[in-house]
Amino acid sequence: MTDAIVSDHERFRHCLEIQRRVSSERKLGRLAQLVMSEVTALLGADRSTLYLFDWDTMELRANFAEGIEGRTLVVPLRMGIVGTSILRREIANVSNAYASPYFNPEVDSILGYHTESLLVAPLLGTNGRILGGLELLNKTTGHFSADDEALTAQTAGRLARWLEKGDAYPAGIEAEVIALRNTVGCDRGTVFVLEEESGRLAAIHADGGDGRSISLNMKLGIAGLTAVSGRSIHISEAWEDPRFDRSVDQRTGYRTRSMLCVPLKNALGESVGVVQAINKHAGLFSDDDLTTLEAVAGIVAIAIENAMLFADQERQFLSMLDVLAASIDAKDGMTAGHSTNVALHAVAIGYELGFSSAELDLLRVAAVLHDYGKIGISDSVLKKEGTLDTDEFAHMQSHASLTKEILTRIHFTRNYRKVPLIAASHHERLDGNGYPSGLTEREIPFMAKILTVADVYEALTADRHYRKKMSTEEALVILDAGIGSRFDGNIVAALRRYLAAGEGVPMTAAPV
Repeated sequence: MTDAIVSDHERFRHCLEIQRRVSSERKLGRLAQLVMSEVTALLGADRSTLYLFDWDTMELRANFAEGIEGRTLVVPLRMGIVGTSILRREIANVSNAYASPYFNPEVDSILGYHTESLLVAPLLGTNGRILGGLELLNKTTGHFSADDEALTAQTAGRLARWLEKGDAYPAGIEAEVIALRNTVGCDRGTVFVLEEESGRLAAIHADGGDGRSISLNMKLGIAGLTAVSGRSIHISEAWEDPRFDRSVDQRTGYRTRSMLCVPLKNALGESVGVVQAINKHAGLFSDDDLTTLEAVAGIVAIAIENAMLFADQERQFLSMLDVLAASIDAKDGMTAGHSTNVALHAVAIGYELGFSSAELDLLRVAAVLHDYGKIGISDSVLKKEGTLDTDEFAHMQSHASLTKEILTRIHFTRNYRKVPLIAASHHERLDGNGYPSGLTEREIPFMAKILTVADVYEALTADRHYRKKMSTEEALVILDAGIGSRFDGNIVAALRRYLAAGEGVPMTAAPV
């Protein structure tokens, strides 16, 4: 009795820890590592794996897999367009099948047919369970319309209700498909059902099949089948289950015995991945273990979706930065890449100075945008090969204030709020003789002092319209001469350390 109480107490503790960690971690990779280690301990398993969908390649890709560090674990779904529609739980409308990366020509090979356009609707149960799919082929006008999609979705809904009740006799299905085909105006129609025991899509009605059985082996494995079906799978002896893919065990030398596999579902009930626990230490996984993992999967799925949303927003933000930097580069081919190179040098200096990952990220964004005000500088001034006159120089100097004016219009998130000030201050000097605000040493943001050094170094060691590039040594002599008046000596020293190391610090590097 005591052991049972302790076991329940430990489970409760691990569940609380999972809840705590998913609520405080936004980085997907770190989240997966923290949570899955708790899942392994919670279930008394040997190892656990978190798979997430890669929609670009239609694969389940291990985001975290214990015991196979350094190896990529991928489950190819080999779904075809029918399976992809089913997996996404949405209509698929394709005009040129053979141009689609998801198209599987297997059925065409079986029937001696050539698919051009196709329309697929998933058959879904009332609880969101995947039952199969309805496929129409070769619209007479070349492309299925939005009205065709609506009619097909309605028919798919009726067929799904029949399948759930067990009333869907082939004759009834055939009548539905023929009526739909005649209304839509296409060549063929097929109804597939998902056989969860075998992981196959089997046709229970196929126009033009001539009595031949059409069955698509999607080779999903247990994880893939869990993701596609949206249902948990509990296996006591994996190698005796025909759905189990032994290739990973054979590749790694590991022996999978017992297994729990639970889908991760988002708020819409769509599968976004799979949590898998392998080999219970003491005996076999129980129904209680499965219930526990399903409960944990609900918590994890929300956290994963939030982390993925955060990652998407971050990628969107970074892509916007790339576009902004490219717009500056487009102004002058001679200085193309300047902002990116300044960012590279600035981050490397920050790394040498012990900046945190978040600080390096802020520094990089400010560096990429530091010259954005040049978008408002006349081309005749930017590209002038000789010395600028007084008015031209004043116009050129205005790019710093323009940078601040433009960037302050952007709604930066809290961690990037200082970007406009840092970016616009890269021409300020320690002695107060800089621009645009004439800030003194104590008033200049430290990160702006880093940009100053990185900006001058990059400019000196690159070709310009008015001179050829200098060597590293020549550039460092100029930087040394400006220490105390223009440049911070500690920052110049950090640049020297970085250069001595071979300029090999990555843009995203952070101190360990």
